[in-house]
Amino acid sequence: MTNLFLIVALLLWLSPQGGGQAGVQASQQDAVILAQAVQQFQSQQSQNSTSQNPAATSSAASPASQLAQSKDSQSKDAHDHVGKPLPDYLTGDQCLFCHRNVVGPTWQQEPHAWTIRDLGVPPETSKAPEGSTQVMGSAQHIRWLKQTGYGQFAVLADDGKTWQADVFAKRCAGCHTTGVDPATHNFSAFAFDCYACHGDVQLNHTTKPEIAWLGTKHVKAPREVVFICGQCHLRGGRSQSTGLPYPNNFIAGDDLLADFKVDLKRADDPTVNPADRHVYAYTRNVIERGSDQTCLSCHRVHGKPELKHAICIDCDDSAVPADPVAKDKAKIASSSKFRSEICQY
Repeated sequence: MTNLFLIVALLLWLSPQGGGQAGVQASQQDAVILAQAVQQFQSQQSQNSTSQNPAATSSAASPASQLAQSKDSQSKDAHDHVGKPLPDYLTGDQCLFCHRNVVGPTWQQEPHAWTIRDLGVPPETSKAPEGSTQVMGSAQHIRWLKQTGYGQFAVLADDGKTWQADVFAKRCAGCHTTGVDPATHNFSAFAFDCYACHGDVQLNHTTKPEIAWLGTKHVKAPREVVFICGQCHLRGGRSQSTGLPYPNNFIAGDDLLADFKVDLKRADDPTVNPADRHVYAYTRNVIERGSDQTCLSCHRVHGKPELKHAICIDCDDSAVPADPVAKDKAKIASSSKFRSEICQY
């Protein structure tokens, strides 16, 4: 404490005492004296702290090492959310306050915005069955839903009469809603919120836009992109921790395949519908073959609708294998009732 008083006294003594060149030289000399005094004070404080807490010696002596360990710890924790509680993420309504002019005008034209939608919201469907509150899917493939509680839907069975209570939580929630609670499987919002693809973006992204996953300023590493898209589009995978057909609390930036297991050989299976084979093929190319072509190389989510699907390959149902056995399997697949056993359409 005595040394602190000495520094304060120096500050008072080192007040401007003249002008001109002499005054400048004196100020420079005074600054050197003050810097030396502060350095000595900090050194003594560090020694006192070390003597009182010997365990702090290594960290005090090696700040670079301490920082590296902290970063390693953060990277391991930050990118592994399997089974952990949901973060208090920013909602789409909060995001639109700033992004309303770029995202707002086109978002409702984007299929990701209406993976689930209220009755009457386009695209149009047939007449809703009695008791329905929402609809899931596109105009061609839909399932009727009834909200039964917070973050809960019942799904109308094929008989058109029975409302199935557990089907949505165990099969649909992970890819048609946002913020599925790992413990209860209740969702935070139906359809996709910004969090689903951009991750747990913090408020400081206003000055550091590069931290928003898939943002225009973010470095788009191919693995990160296919993991974010694959959390829903790699149909056929299962979470090891839950056994459910969708990831367990995946957040953008996580290693999807750490818990969500998929067989990338399905890319070569002619019984799998072409759209799913397309996803598996490009994911495999990135993960196993080092390709840098990802979903975002061709597909657009935000922006002008006419820019979507600028290049379409490998998705054509008319592509028939040359091998006779594979050709027969492809015919069976094309005539099967469901394109997806999980989604049942």
